[in-house]
Amino acid sequence: MARQYSRLASVEERRNFRSAALFILLTIGAVVLLYFVGIPALGKFAAFVSDLGKSNKAISTNDKTPPAPPHFDQFPDFTNQNILALTGTSEPGATVKITFNGNEKENVSDKSGKFTFSLQLKDGENDFTGVATDQAGNVSQKTQTFKIIYDNKVPDLTIASPADGAQFFGSSQRQITIQGSTEPNSQVTVNDRIVAVGDDGKFQFTTSLTDGENKFSIKSVDPAGNPTQKDLTLSFTP
Repeated sequence: MARQYSRLASVEERRNFRSAALFILLTIGAVVLLYFVGIPALGKFAAFVSDLGKSNKAISTNDKTPPAPPHFDQFPDFTNQNILALTGTSEPGATVKITFNGNEKENVSDKSGKFTFSLQLKDGENDFTGVATDQAGNVSQKTQTFKIIYDNKVPDLTIASPADGAQFFGSSQRQITIQGSTEPNSQVTVNDRIVAVGDDGKFQFTTSLTDGENKFSIKSVDPAGNPTQKDLTLSFTP
């Protein structure tokens, strides 16, 4: 009887051992499966839920910060073209308003913040300022007042001396000085050599004559780019 009980106990012990071993193996398998499959899947699901929440998030309406004033790209101080493309940058999507010669014009900056205005200039001085209004309705400070001078008239150019066709003789007259006047702030050249121009527009150029005929081309270009030219022919006999 005792031996039979011992055999039953031994069988039950082996059965319990196999059950415990199987449980341990299943537990390890579950942990491995959760690590390689469950956790990444759970992470992706959590990221999806987070992105979904962001996409449905309402745009804040509490923006009270005004944008920076619009920035204008480089433009000429003087021009002889009466149509000017004025470009610049501002906060993306902002409405840029300029006051040009007393008239208001508006444009909306694109997604990169760029904007363009086409301006028709009047003779003489043209002035403009600009402000930007962002999508929340905040208004920037006004820019400084900018000025552009439109001038399509050629500058005056006068050669005071010597007279065209003048003749010079002997070594004492070989060196001559060309004197004249033009519009102040213009650039003067004599045979492509730059000559200094005074605040009053007067200039002079000293050179030595060669034997025979000497030709001079005097050019003046005003700040707006308008050119004018006078030709001078002098003769020299040693």
